[in-house]
Amino acid sequence: DGCGHVVMYQDSGTLASKNYPGTYPNYTLCEKKIQVPQGKRLILKIGDLDIESQKCESSYLTILSSSTLHGPYCGNMMPVPKEIILDSNEATIHFESGSHVSGRGFLLSYASSDHPDLITCLERANHYTKTEYSRYCPAGCRDIAGDISGNIEEGYRDTSLLCKSAIHAGVIADELGGQISVTQQKGISRYEGVVANGISSHDLVPSDPGHIHFVNPTEDTGIHSVYSCA
Repeated sequence: DGCGHVVMYQDSGTLASKNYPGTYPNYTLCEKKIQVPQGKRLILKIGDLDIESQKCESSYLTILSSSTLHGPYCGNMMPVPKEIILDSNEATIHFESGSHVSGRGFLLSYASSDHPDLITCLERANHYTKTEYSRYCPAGCRDIAGDISGNIEEGYRDTSLLCKSAIHAGVIADELGGQISVTQQKGISRYEGVVANGISSHDLVPSDPGHIHFVNPTEDTGIHSVYSCA
């Protein structure tokens, strides 16, 4: 089984090659069927693709939906679409490798067409210039490699992974994913790391502090849960 991290929920999910972000194995195969509810279309976001095969002969990633084949995708310099909108509610993700020396493989996320603002687990707050925005985090971002700094009371550094920070703060559940709303503001001089919701954050004294707040209304009460992320 050449599949690595895989979390799939009814409306979204995250998949990665084995050992990601380390080097994927030689002569491996990963094939997974993903789907969202009937009547919806699949949206895929490729967060990372680093496959050592410039001509896609022995190692590549493909996405098959209905009668449409997307790919093959390979290498790390070739143009790869960051977003793929499919014509159906299901698809088969196929990744295989031959002999190689290096390469992280792939990381992708998916959601239904109800969530056109889907992001991947690798996006960070400092990727955005707007002071207010809303994005959809897929299920499965908790265990993706990448640091977060801070805690729910004091806030998180803006170099922290957005979705992982949201899970740490309890705004969304890892197994479900969910919508996050973000407001950026000035930060603080030091962030203290804590363990929360299965994630360890790190202490940090930033040279250029900045803050963002994640605000998620609860579905049943409409009350806003707020945490800071800087």
